[in-house]
Amino acid sequence: MLDLSKERHARADARLRSDIMIWLGTVKPDNTPHIVPVWFLWDGDSFYIYSKPDQKIRNLKQNPAVMLALDDTKGGDDPIMVAGEATLLPREEALSTKAAYVAKYQALLDRYGWTGESMAQEYSEPIKIKPTRFFAP
Repeated sequence: MLDLSKERHARADARLRSDIMIWLGTVKPDNTPHIVPVWFLWDGDSFYIYSKPDQKIRNLKQNPAVMLALDDTKGGDDPIMVAGEATLLPREEALSTKAAYVAKYQALLDRYGWTGESMAQEYSEPIKIKPTRFFAP
């Protein structure tokens, strides 16, 4: 969906690979929105998020449609939003099996005294999000 030969798409891809927080919007069973900041991994094809078994997971079981929004730190000049379809993956595909995710967050894991495996115990619900549309200036 991103054409990396286009400057704005390449810039969006670079931010999606390096920024550490993204906002995940889901829909509650009563049709009200639910939005939370999460750590994520963008591999150029899909997003991976690891969640506690909480409201996000309950929402996705009812409605897999999501919206992602990259935290804007450029005064409104560089927002990136992505519509997508979420899939709840089997727990065997948890954090400890995603070396790239652990590598991206290694400094934060160290700061909190976590390993990939210890974080995976708490954030045990792997989510894969396949983009359906990108919105970037």
